[in-house]
Amino acid sequence: MIYLIKIAYTLLFPPGIIILLLLAIALWLKQKKEYLGTLLVGLAALLLGISSMPYFGNSLLNSIERRYTPPVQVSGDVLVLLTGGATMDNPDPLTKGEGYLTGNTAARVLTVAELYRSTKLPILLSGGQVFRDSGNESQIAKRHLLALGVPESSISMDDKSRNTEENAVNTQAILSEKGWKAPILITSAFHMPRSVKQFQKLKIDVVPYPTDYISQQKQYLSINKFIPSSSGLSTTTIALKEFLGLFAARNN
Repeated sequence: MIYLIKIAYTLLFPPGIIILLLLAIALWLKQKKEYLGTLLVGLAALLLGISSMPYFGNSLLNSIERRYTPPVQVSGDVLVLLTGGATMDNPDPLTKGEGYLTGNTAARVLTVAELYRSTKLPILLSGGQVFRDSGNESQIAKRHLLALGVPESSISMDDKSRNTEENAVNTQAILSEKGWKAPILITSAFHMPRSVKQFQKLKIDVVPYPTDYISQQKQYLSINKFIPSSSGLSTTTIALKEFLGLFAARNN
């Protein structure tokens, strides 16, 4: 009964309810003998349904996230953290500032703090304010690192970058300025292949240290994995964005 209720809830909210409406429209068009319209609406429902299946999204994203694995022994001279989003105007009583990190960025910050504790390597934060109503990611990340006990003298910042390409370009300038030659790159596992490609284009040899895994490496088949859901659609969207980013990085 618990699982039936979960499935019912999933179908009552987008994208489930949208798929049901599209199917209803397709049936109505078929009765009107609008066969082309039936086909197009049916294909839209099918595409949305498949894209929203957790099994499909997980499989797609898993193929990206498993391309790199964290090294057992960390060897380098600087920890380079790429940020991935922050809010702007929410008060944060913990760090006495404004703005919160997104879940992806928070996971990356936690990883770099743990790596700092074990290596004592300097940290370079890369990521700025992407939109007018979003927070400056590096500045907020720095506040959290300070709250976690990382000394300010160990933190450098590129707080201007707005995308992965700018992350690589601006990081290259700071690496050259500081004389760092063996950067350890920390970002979400889904973001790592595209990030490595951007750094490789600039002839920067990074040591990938992926974190913030979203997909499951082993999936157990169950009915809920094939019920369209917003989380399944989100996972598929992330994977498709990364595939498109990789394609663009290779062809620019």
